[in-house]
Amino acid sequence: MEIAKLIEPGFSTADAEYPEINQDDGDLIVRFVDWQERRVEVFFGDTIAFKWQMAESFLENERDDSSYQIESSNWLELHYKQGEIGQNEKYNHYKFNFNGCGQLEVLAQCFTVKT
Repeated sequence: MEIAKLIEPGFSTADAEYPEINQDDGDLIVRFVDWQERRVEVFFGDTIAFKWQMAESFLENERDDSSYQIESSNWLELHYKQGEIGQNEKYNHYKFNFNGCGQLEVLAQCFTVKT
């Protein structure tokens, strides 16, 4: 069963503007303006997959304005089973809820933040 584990990524998606999402080779860059009108840039290294959707779906106890790491991720397991990720490689399923705008989900090894 998938579990949404609340994380503190170093930025807030609550009341943020609609994000700009760019992919360059295996890297993903997400830019948006947060509720304090600060420009936020998030860099995801070695991104294997990502999706943006405006229709919101939530796991138990998940808030619409917070960030999570999804444990026991079905989406991540699919990538391992199909050989897109090696069994010895460590990837995470991140989920960022932009309340009212949509949801960003990313399979990546890590991310770094610039504000």
